[in-house]
This record gives sequence, structure tokens and C-alpha cells, in this order.
Amino acid sequence: MCTSIKRKLFFLIILLGTYTVHAQYKWAAGAMYLPGFVFGHRDDSRNLEAHTQGFEISISKLDHSTKYFSKYYKRAEVGFEFIYLDLGQPKLSGKVYGLGTNFQFKIAGRKTNHLALRLGTGVGYLTKKFDIETNRQNMAIGSNWNGNIQLALLYNAQLTPKINLKTGLGITHYSNGSIRTPNLGINVPSLFVGLQTGIIKLSKSGLDTSSIIKPERKRHELLLNYAYKEKFFANPRTFHIFNAAYRYNKSINPIRQWYLGTDLVWDPTHPYSYFLSDPNPRVGIDNSTELGVLIGHRFDLGKFSMLSDIGFYLLNPYQTKYFTYQRLGFRYSLSKNLFLNTTLKIHFGTADYFEWGLGYTFNKFKK
Repeated sequence: MCTSIKRKLFFLIILLGTYTVHAQYKWAAGAMYLPGFVFGHRDDSRNLEAHTQGFEISISKLDHSTKYFSKYYKRAEVGFEFIYLDLGQPKLSGKVYGLGTNFQFKIAGRKTNHLALRLGTGVGYLTKKFDIETNRQNMAIGSNWNGNIQLALLYNAQLTPKINLKTGLGITHYSNGSIRTPNLGINVPSLFVGLQTGIIKLSKSGLDTSSIIKPERKRHELLLNYAYKEKFFANPRTFHIFNAAYRYNKSINPIRQWYLGTDLVWDPTHPYSYFLSDPNPRVGIDNSTELGVLIGHRFDLGKFSMLSDIGFYLLNPYQTKYFTYQRLGFRYSLSKNLFLNTTLKIHFGTADYFEWGLGYTFNKFKK
């Protein structure tokens, strides 16, 4: 990051700290400095390792008193941010310009000084990607536009009634979910250091919470997911992937639950990955069907939910994938029984593909 950008960021943080703030706000604004490094999680991406620098400018909604989840997520924030990152190698990896959203809530500590968990997602434009003629050493990113997933632990300290300091550690992953190859993805662990200030005051009038409705929990879920994937960057070829899945949910409390499940997946890339010398291998049910079992966890935020799970293959044709897989993603409830689903399937830090689907929830199987 050049000296002029650092100077502008410094003055922006100082400016945010000069606002006169009160005890409670509907909204807050903030800025953070993000020093870190690119972590090469595969041999093909180690040449991209470098120190990174960047910043984030955000606006966050602080008042969720009319939402049911506010009883359980203390000091909750829903944020919207612009992110800039210099990935440290101008000719290979370039820079990132991103937009995202995040959810942050207290997990330990007091009201004014506490440790918070932050979960985020969004999109990023990476200025440098793989090009077979001009940038063939970048094997991590095959497209300019990528999705991102972020996880961070932040410590919030109230320095004065006017200023909140936020510091912590986090990691951001950029990937296109194999929509374009290559797609090893870029992982950026970083520090978070910044300030936040309230910008819109919360009305002192009492809030009517009588209309808040406790969400109805369903034990069983059936899902149908679709994914699109590209392989072979020298001669790209597209594949369509389908997944039929079941989940059994066990509530921890009204906004968190564990689940067990199974995945039955048809992925025609298996024979192509195994018979590399054959441009058109036989693709059938017997050599392209995966079966997996999984355990997962879900955070509920009204109609939105955040998912994470880990699965293990019982069927894995030709053993072309690792024995275990992971997922991160989101869902949105359309009605009491229907929901939309989007997740990123991962194998030890390497994205396999994005899934999109429709799910149905219910309490009992009919006899």
C-alpha cells in the first residue's frame, strides 16, 4: 500500500473518532487497517505468498431489538463494508476491491469490553488472474470476480464514551467455486485494527416487542442442489453436478442447532480426474456417484441462517477427492417450509464448487 493511502486511512480513523456519541445507536461507521499475508495452502500457490496490506470502511446496524435473535446474540452487529487489499505481488496477484456483509456478536466479556465472533461473505474483484500467455504462474485464481468467506475474532474495547476500538485476527478466502479454472483460491490471514463510532441515535421511546414471533423449528430437511464446475484450464470443459440431501436437526437453543445428514451426489468429473489421458472417459452412475455423511452447525438470524459442516465420503469414485469435505454457506427461508440454499464445498482449503438449491422442512414423516 502506498504512503498516500496509509496517510488517508490514518486521517479517516482519526476523523471517525471525533464524533460525539451516546450510549446507543441504530447505526455506526468504522474503518480498519488490515495487515496480513497470502498463505499458500497448496504447492501450486506458494509462489503467491507475500505480505499484504489493506483497509476496510464499513457501516453497521446495531439496533436489532425488534428481532427475536437479539435475545440470544448479544451486542449483535450487521455490517456492510468496502475492502481494499494489496496482495503484495503486483504482476502475479495484484489487488482486491471487494464489497461484503458480515454478522458479529459477543461470545465473552462485558458490555463495553468483549470478545466477538465475526462471520462474513461478499464478492471481490481481483485485478490479476491466471492467463495462459501473460500470467500462467497464478494458479490460484481463474477469474477476476470471486466470492469470499471471512471468519474473525475481534475484541471490542470502549476507550471513551466517544470511541470504540476493534482489534483481532481473521482470515478471508477468495474463490470462484471452480466456475472458472484454475481455482485453488487465495487465503489471507490478517490483523484487524480500527475504530468505530455511532452515527444515528437510537430513539429513546419504548419499543413494542409484542409482535416478535418465535421461529418454528423443524427436525427434518430435504434438499436438492445444483452446481456448475469447470476443469482443465488449458482446454476448459464444463460439468453439471446434482445433489440430493437429507438433514436431521437438533436444537441447542432457538437460534442455534446441530444437524446430521447425508449427501447423494452425481459428479461426472471423477472419471475425467482419474483417466487424465482419455479426453472422453465413460461416465456412469457407478463411477460418478458420491455418498457422504456429515455433521454440521447452524446460526439462525431471522429468515437468514449461516451453515458450516464437515462430511466424510462413504463412496468416493477412484478416490479422486480427499476422504473428507467441508461446507460453508447460507440459507434464506421463503416460507414456513421452503428455503433457498447456497454453500461452498471445500476440500481442506481448496474450493470444489458452489451449490445452489431449494429445501423443504417438516417435523414428521407420514406413515
